[in-house]
Amino acid sequence: MIRIHGKAVRVMLCAVALACAMAVVPAGANAAAKSFEEKEFDIGAAAGVWLPGTISIEDLDLDKGAGPLIRVFGDAYLMPKFAVGAYFNYSSATLEKNSVEVDATFWELGISLKPRFVLSPTIALKPGLNVGYRNSSRDRVDGFDDPDDDLSADGLGLNLSLEMQILLEGGYIFFIEGGFLSQPAGGTDDADVTWAPIMYLAGGVAF
Repeated sequence: MIRIHGKAVRVMLCAVALACAMAVVPAGANAAAKSFEEKEFDIGAAAGVWLPGTISIEDLDLDKGAGPLIRVFGDAYLMPKFAVGAYFNYSSATLEKNSVEVDATFWELGISLKPRFVLSPTIALKPGLNVGYRNSSRDRVDGFDDPDDDLSADGLGLNLSLEMQILLEGGYIFFIEGGFLSQPAGGTDDADVTWAPIMYLAGGVAF
């Protein structure tokens, strides 16, 4: 079951507003593009689901439930088939161990490297290597956490993505995206917080 909390809804709305604001000024430059090679940048937003997985806090393995995922990005093409960009991710999920459940949030800022492979005049594949700074936090658990425990952890986000892009009239792109989010290093002063790749699926629109 996917739980969408009030804070997640507010962040989703902010992310959509940010994507719209980013597109207002430069969208005209891409609007005349009739092929992938004519596009100088992609500015987009996607919504999807971050699938269940396991998050390790020191020696404790927690089950992460599925949760909403919001992505906002901007990619500038240094050449027709290679882009460098920046991105923002936000997700929330429930962590569970035995009978204890706790809500957690995750946000991330980073840079990406994305080649593009044009399969036809209207379809392209765009894999990406995404590396960023991630912050995760969870609610306090009564009887488990000490008042001085740091519930916010910093981490290295190391992610792979793959977009299937469909070029629409006017230079707009609809895309379906899959990939994974991982955190090979990170934590607090008291405990390591890491996880192996956890898959996600999303869809969105780019300008």
